[in-house]
Amino acid sequence: MPIPRRKSLLYVSLAAVGLFLISMIGFSAWLPWERHLPSEQTAREEFQSHQADYIRFAVLLRQESGYEFIGGDGGVRMNSDHVRVVPEYRDLIRRIAAKNVIVREDGSIEFTLWGFGCAICSDSYMGIRYSPVQSISHRRPGWEQIPVNSLDSKALPQENGHVADGLYVVQLEPEWFIYRFEYR
Repeated sequence: MPIPRRKSLLYVSLAAVGLFLISMIGFSAWLPWERHLPSEQTAREEFQSHQADYIRFAVLLRQESGYEFIGGDGGVRMNSDHVRVVPEYRDLIRRIAAKNVIVREDGSIEFTLWGFGCAICSDSYMGIRYSPVQSISHRRPGWEQIPVNSLDSKALPQENGHVADGLYVVQLEPEWFIYRFEYR
C-alpha cells in the first residue's frame, strides 16, 4: 500500500531536521576540542623535543625563495597557485606534527601546531615562531609580534571579553618564540 504524499513529505522533512540537529550537535562538540590551545609548558616541551627538526626546517626554508605556505602534507605553495610536494618538508612537518608552516614577508616562519580558524568564526592559533634578528622591517601593519610574559588568555590584552587581536610571543631563544595568534 503506497504512502500518501503528505506523509512521505513529513518523513523526509523530519529526517532532514534530524540530520541537521545531529550535525549541529556534532559541530558544537568538535569546535571546543579543536579550538583548545595547550599550555605554554606543552609548547616549550614540544620545541625542546624537536628543536633540531625546527632548526633544519628553518635553514631549508631560508635557502629557498618564494615559498609562502607549506601544508600538512608537505605541499609547498609558492608566489602563485602552483603547489608541489617536497618530500623532506613532508617528513619534517610530520615529525613536528605541524598543521602547516607559513613563511612571512619579513623572513619569519610560523610552525602552526594547534588552533582553528574559519571565515565565519574567530581565528586562534598557537605554535613555534622563528623570527631572525636581522628580519626585514616591512611587516604587515598591525601584525608585529607583541612580546608578553605569558600566553595564558587571562594574561593577554582583552577586548569585549575575548583576547584582543594580535600576534603574541614568549621568547624561547634569541630567534625562537612560542606564538599565539588571535584574530576576531
